[in-house]
Amino acid sequence: MSANFLVAIITKNRTNSAYVGARSGADRVLSAHALSSVHFVPEKPDDIVEQCSLVRQAVKLRPNAMVLAPAHATKMNDALEEVHAADIPLFCVVSEPEPSSAVTFVGSDDWALARDMAIRLAKHLGERGDIVIINGHPDASTSAPRAAGFREGLAAFPGITICAERRGYYQRDPAAEAFEQLVSAQGVPDGVLTANDFMARGVWDVLESRETSSIVVSANATPEGVSMIKDGRILASAAFDAMSMAGLAAEAAVRYLRGETVPRSMMLPAILVDQDNLEYWDRPYEERSMYPWGDALAKCVVA
Repeated sequence: MSANFLVAIITKNRTNSAYVGARSGADRVLSAHALSSVHFVPEKPDDIVEQCSLVRQAVKLRPNAMVLAPAHATKMNDALEEVHAADIPLFCVVSEPEPSSAVTFVGSDDWALARDMAIRLAKHLGERGDIVIINGHPDASTSAPRAAGFREGLAAFPGITICAERRGYYQRDPAAEAFEQLVSAQGVPDGVLTANDFMARGVWDVLESRETSSIVVSANATPEGVSMIKDGRILASAAFDAMSMAGLAAEAAVRYLRGETVPRSMMLPAILVDQDNLEYWDRPYEERSMYPWGDALAKCVVA
């Protein structure tokens, strides 16, 4: 394989640390193979129009492959058609376009991840109490399955009441604003499910300002989330290992360019990070290990 091969990496959020990890994971794999990468990241988080423009910019560079975390499943088809027309192999992470032309998709089961979060919170509360759900951005592909997983997990506990659902748009300040309004109107709930760690931090901004507390379970197991587990502000965070997802997608791209057969899809298992398994996750992304290719083929759901 030529050392001049170039892989375009297009993520959808500049500040969300899960995607900081994704960019790091892809770069680590490509660097190990002595290949070059070029990154495209929208200025506005999860902006579909801007990401489509970045896809078109990347196509003009004629990369040998593209690793993409799409901002939307169905609203990027025109831009992705240009990728297909340019005969650039596409490898998707986190979510997948519909219809998809991706060679390989690497993701996780967001529904199962959220269901496990809900069950963990309900059991910790003794299967009784009022719970608030803070969901993500409506256009994000992870939002709907996580919201459905929350509700499915809690449905098994008749003593649990979902007293409200609000959107925090996967960001700290909007989550804090939504939660502040809820607490002002309804009081502090027994527990809170947040669809990512940024929103958990926003919830805790409100709780700390009111000098009170609640049991919070979150998602993504970012370094920020792990820090909140360590200091007791959140009970657990479901691992959304975007770094490994992007690393595996980059590895699939390398192997595909070599002429190897690669899986059509790879789904990482859902893992809840808490005080019991914190040591593995309590480190910055550059020091975290990723799924080696062979282990991923053995441990992931591969199709």
